[in-house]
Amino acid sequence: MATERTRIPLGQRLAWPLPADAPVATDVDNAAFLARVGAWRDAHAARPGRDVALYLDDGLEFAAALFGAWLAGKTPWLPGDRLAATLAGLAPHVQSHAGELPAGFAANADAPLPADATLDPGRCGVVLFTSGSTGEPGAIRKTLRQLDNEVAALEAQFGATLGEAVVQGTVSHQHIYGLLFRLLWPLSAARPFARRRVEFNEQVAALGAAPLVLVASPAHLKRLPENQDWSPLARNLRAAFSSGGPLPADAALAVRKLWGQAAIEVFGSTETGGIAWRQSGGAPRPWQPLPGVQWRVDEGVLAIRSPHLADDAWHATADRALATAGGGFELRGRVDRILKLEERRIPLGAIERRLQASPLLDEARLLPLPGHRILLAVAAVPSAEGQALLERAGKPGLVAALRVWLADHADAIALPRRWRFVDALPADAQGKTSERALAALFRPLLPEPEWLERTPAAAHVRLDVLAELAAFEGHFPGATVLPGVAMIDWAVRLGRLAFGIEARFLRMEAIKFMHLVRPGARLEARLDWHPDTGVLGFRFQSDTGVHSSGRLRFAAGEAA
Repeated sequence: MATERTRIPLGQRLAWPLPADAPVATDVDNAAFLARVGAWRDAHAARPGRDVALYLDDGLEFAAALFGAWLAGKTPWLPGDRLAATLAGLAPHVQSHAGELPAGFAANADAPLPADATLDPGRCGVVLFTSGSTGEPGAIRKTLRQLDNEVAALEAQFGATLGEAVVQGTVSHQHIYGLLFRLLWPLSAARPFARRRVEFNEQVAALGAAPLVLVASPAHLKRLPENQDWSPLARNLRAAFSSGGPLPADAALAVRKLWGQAAIEVFGSTETGGIAWRQSGGAPRPWQPLPGVQWRVDEGVLAIRSPHLADDAWHATADRALATAGGGFELRGRVDRILKLEERRIPLGAIERRLQASPLLDEARLLPLPGHRILLAVAAVPSAEGQALLERAGKPGLVAALRVWLADHADAIALPRRWRFVDALPADAQGKTSERALAALFRPLLPEPEWLERTPAAAHVRLDVLAELAAFEGHFPGATVLPGVAMIDWAVRLGRLAFGIEARFLRMEAIKFMHLVRPGARLEARLDWHPDTGVLGFRFQSDTGVHSSGRLRFAAGEAA
């Protein structure tokens, strides 16, 4: 057993002489794990083709399916999610689906491994089918050798700190960060891991009964409540990792304050693998390279040479950097994105950095919105100062102040025309915010409700119907008309908001559509809720008259 923290090469993991009762997951020993690998090997071998899509939430079963695929000579493709668009993009590349995917096969009876269970790290590999900064899924191949090299670097840098602590995580193993930190690294270091990820702060706080490592993301660490009792977690926390996106300084400071230690931030990407790390605790600290990673700054851009890459060549990243004393570097933002707008070159990165420097904002992202005329849009999280201005002067006041802040740093044509202020930027399980998710903020499903009356049984709400609503897209070519089904959807959403309805929607009754709704209309909706029968009555009207009315029935027994 790896009592001296002997690292097991991933290609030899299945054949390594570990005791049968050595823990793999928190409730599964090595013998049971190998039996599941054998079961998945047989299941994969029975399917045609080489490429297989794999998705499983259970980390132990996922790891068994992954190693079983390699034993069967298959290449697993790992979708980052199960959205219809992702699966449609994946479909041309794979011949079968394994696990919790449409038509996904499972492995049933446990089975022994073949006599030789050694894997060739150069031939075995995985394809991460994941979204980049644009939100469009792309295929990134990694050999088992690359993955093993990165695991070796992580163990060399952090292994002594972790010891035999159980690995817990808030991130998905369908992405490179979770795959490495939650599964492959623990398997290589004979360190037990939890089968399921934790998603809520209450679950994280309850993890402190035994020594643990937490694999987290900025999306989670930015939302740690100060009134939570973190003392049990802090007593047994060996290390907390953060990756998948930048960890704001105030969030890093909160982690250090609440958990008694600074988070270990790891910088890298799916393409590059891990590059560097730091433990800032909110203070400005340079990044230090992981073992084996070489770096240099070429004309202000970070370049790396690393065993985590497919070859030994230098690779230019998309990050601006500055070398510091002591062998580290500072990141200075992404390489400027240049947008040509009305024959002018607009440096999106420079404008975004100026916004992020405003004391009125905690976070800000700038993106172009396509259309007949490209518009620049900002999605931002106000700071305490910005929120106070928003409450005092409304959205126009905050926008005006930010436009003044930008005035000396951007041409008039480059000033953003669309603004969304939110409590938090949209992020996936890895803490990443894609342009697709940001763009969705500017195509809301529902107008912002202005509640005129709310009682337990009745509600009156005003809605300004803007042209940017998603409901106007693609329903009536050549005519910008709100489809009737959108008003049904709005009634359901408003009913759930007004009355806390959690019951299942069953059917529509007595639905009538009278007048068309076009952009610019101001609607008033009246809702009547009858929890005893599960009936929600609705009526949308404006100065034009009644646009629609009807009843929506929910499962009465679940209406509370």
